[in-house]
This record gives sequence, structure tokens and C-alpha cells, in this order.
Amino acid sequence: MTPSNPPLAAPRRTLEPTHPCIRCGREGVPADAGLCEFCNPLELAQPSATQMHGIAAVGIIVFIVVLAVAGRAALSGTGPFQGRVSGVTEVADGLAVTISVVNEGTKAAATTCRITETTPRAGSSSQVVQAPLVPAGSSIEFTTVVTRFGTALIPLTADCQTP
Repeated sequence: MTPSNPPLAAPRRTLEPTHPCIRCGREGVPADAGLCEFCNPLELAQPSATQMHGIAAVGIIVFIVVLAVAGRAALSGTGPFQGRVSGVTEVADGLAVTISVVNEGTKAAATTCRITETTPRAGSSSQVVQAPLVPAGSSIEFTTVVTRFGTALIPLTADCQTP
């Protein structure tokens, strides 16, 4: 009998890292290339990963700038707003506060007003209320119910913000 030699194991192949084609999405593009052989048949110089990420970053920055300009254009001419409490009455749920708001801007806009105690105490709270649309260069008066101050009459102040 002849001793049998065990069969030799097939050599392991190391697979090259691949990714999808950046243009068509076909799998199997080598890691050092960006496009597959169908999208780049002449094997022209391909964009590097840094170039591709740079283009994406520039696009994001341009989009943010466009949003900032559009936001600025939408909000320009609104306010400043002046708010004051013109009356406080007791109601079952809390206090009915009448607020007078003046829009000193050139566009009609709504605003928020923070209602606080005129002389704040330790642990005193505040409540934010939404004012209705205030025409440009004019004032409105509206009444809202606030519940954070209880039901006893106290002097209150309104501070209205520019959006």
C-alpha cells in the first residue's frame, strides 16, 4: 500500500474591495475607480473620492445659503413689536389678559408675547402667548387667558418678540 497524500487545499483568493458605480449603480467597480467599464469605456481619468465629496459639500453649502437668503427676505420688514398689558381680569381658569401690540415694521406679521409678573418673585413663572396678525405700522389689542399665575389679580407685563 502506498500512503495516500491528503489533497492540497485550493489557494485562497483575496477579493478586491469593490463598490457600486457612482453613475449607474452597477456593482463590482474596483475601489480605485469611480465608474464602471460601461460608464467609462475609454478609461478616462475618473473623479477621486475627495472631488465627489467636495462637490456634495459645495452643494449643501449653496443650499444653506439659498435658504438663509430666502428666510431673510421672508422676515425682513417685520417688527420690532412693542407689547403692553392693558388689562387683567379674573376668570374661572386663570386670568384674562388684554394685550396691546404695536408693529413698527413695514410688513404685517404675527408675534409671540411673554407674559410675566411686573415684579417677579422667587420661583415666579411666565407664559408665552401667540398674538394674531398685526398689520404693518399699526396696533391691535387682543385678550387671552393665562393659567400660570393663578386666579388672583396681579400686575403683569408683556414682552413681544420679533420673529
